[in-house]
Amino acid sequence: MRYGVGIDLGTSFTSAAFSMPGGTRMVSMSPAVIVPSVAYRAPDGPLLTGDAALHPDADPRNVARHFKRRLGDPTPLLLGGTGYSPAELMAAQLSDVLATTARLVGGPPDSVVLTYPAMWGPYRREHFAEVPRLADVPDFRLLTEPEAAATHYSTERRLGDGEVIAVYDLGGGTFDTTILRMRDGRMEILGTPEGIEYLGGTDFDDAICAHLDERLDGAISELDQSDPEGAQARAAIQAMCLRAKEELSSEPDVLLSVPLPGGPREVTITRLEFNEMITPAVRQTIDALHRTTASAGLTADDLSAVLLAGGSSRVPLVGQLIAEEFDKPVRGSLHPKHTVALGAAQVSAPPRSAASTSVAGGASAGTPAGRPSRPRRKWLVPGIAAAAVVLVGIAVTSFVTTTGGTTAAPPPAPRVVYDGQIAAEFSGFGASELNDWRGESFTDGLAQGPRIRSTSDGLRATWDDALPAQVYVQTKGDVPPVDLSPYLAEGALVFDAVLHAPPTGYAGIAVHCDYPCGVELPATELFRDLPLGKRTTVEIPLECFTEGKERPTGVPSHELTSTLEPGKVNTPFVVFSQKSMDVTFSNIRWEPTAANDPLATGCDAMS
Repeated sequence: MRYGVGIDLGTSFTSAAFSMPGGTRMVSMSPAVIVPSVAYRAPDGPLLTGDAALHPDADPRNVARHFKRRLGDPTPLLLGGTGYSPAELMAAQLSDVLATTARLVGGPPDSVVLTYPAMWGPYRREHFAEVPRLADVPDFRLLTEPEAAATHYSTERRLGDGEVIAVYDLGGGTFDTTILRMRDGRMEILGTPEGIEYLGGTDFDDAICAHLDERLDGAISELDQSDPEGAQARAAIQAMCLRAKEELSSEPDVLLSVPLPGGPREVTITRLEFNEMITPAVRQTIDALHRTTASAGLTADDLSAVLLAGGSSRVPLVGQLIAEEFDKPVRGSLHPKHTVALGAAQVSAPPRSAASTSVAGGASAGTPAGRPSRPRRKWLVPGIAAAAVVLVGIAVTSFVTTTGGTTAAPPPAPRVVYDGQIAAEFSGFGASELNDWRGESFTDGLAQGPRIRSTSDGLRATWDDALPAQVYVQTKGDVPPVDLSPYLAEGALVFDAVLHAPPTGYAGIAVHCDYPCGVELPATELFRDLPLGKRTTVEIPLECFTEGKERPTGVPSHELTSTLEPGKVNTPFVVFSQKSMDVTFSNIRWEPTAANDPLATGCDAMS
């Protein structure tokens, strides 16, 4: 099996995606898909990176963060008494990423593309080229982060020949801006890319911490970081500042309980205060964007759009000020931390062969009774077995059917996912913008998505108007994706629903495979048509999920391929709501013949 991998070794987070003839997907390296760019020297000697480095008992003095910023600095970083160069720490992270990718995809990649800031000069690029060599990666390609981001963007919205866009990449530790033009199907850099070396989301975190310190009369700066207790308190406060930044992207204010040796102190920070803290820094990035545009001999009028990349670009003030300053469409992404890796993976893709582009047809030739006929799209043949990805819902275990002669195979058994409790191989999650759409397990009073409660009637999910969110059930890490092919002919997603309050905005129901593989169907009218307070069985034929729809303007994009691979489904049930909605879900399952029910939902009703 041939595939390429694109890796974004970011200052704060590391992400990876792989590409093969069947498509481009993220590598699910953790429940959050991405992993932190962190290194920890364990007491017994091994150097750990990513989530493994976030050991709860780790001495903060043996933990390194943001080492990408120091690439090329000859002064070693001391961890556990051992000195490491920034390149060595990045190489350790790269090795772990490649090992995880090979394990999940089923073998090493044929090509590797690594991304770097466009503003780096020859000295930094030379040191960066040492990273894959230290990780024993003999063949690799280097690509600028803006080029990678634009490559991914161009797959979502095809750029016309000669079209010019600006890429605004605000990551955890650095800022880059580049002007790109599409020419003969390839991206070319115009003018001189610019950046700000030490400006990113971590600086926004630091601004919040400095504000807290001022409000607490210097109590934070007085912490002794040479003392383990003081160092741990400082690390906890830094993490609190990061969470506050994320919450202030959707909430008007946050109440923080700051852990101090004399006891916790409570401080409230409003979004207006946060905006005041970071406005000078954001203005610096906009000035850099103006300079980059001018270096290409262009003005804002020559741009078709400004493309946002990097996790910190999700701070609302960023898009607001860019739109005011440039008066151009500002194109964001639901998962900006994934954008660069996905684009790099597309560049890394191995050549397509005739065999790799074949597709298999749908299930039966006929159309089940009770549903209007509709053209069938072909289903992609799965190319690999990949890991389940977070932020997408359920998977079901594989069923195997056989045929002999002209005898039809028996239909698969119904697959129960939730019936009073979630089946043992699944976990339930809620997610929203507050946590970058990373799922948090079902708990009463869940703060990072819809409020989800287990009741005698089922799982009650309550959305509010504050922010878009979704609820889903997902296979656990050791459970493989399912082959839903046996359900294609007559199968359907079936669940019972009790509507307590209809959606006040857009709602959707989705089935996913490995992100961004998946299909979402509009379900606003489906939920609004349910009778209030009455249990109703909903049956959605699997064939309805052969063609997805874009979400309306103003709703965060789902960024799905709108093509489903039935052999690799790990998300047969995701419910998204843009605004308030209140529904109790129960008896979630896949039924092998439910599509034949005359009361099954027609596919045209989901368009």
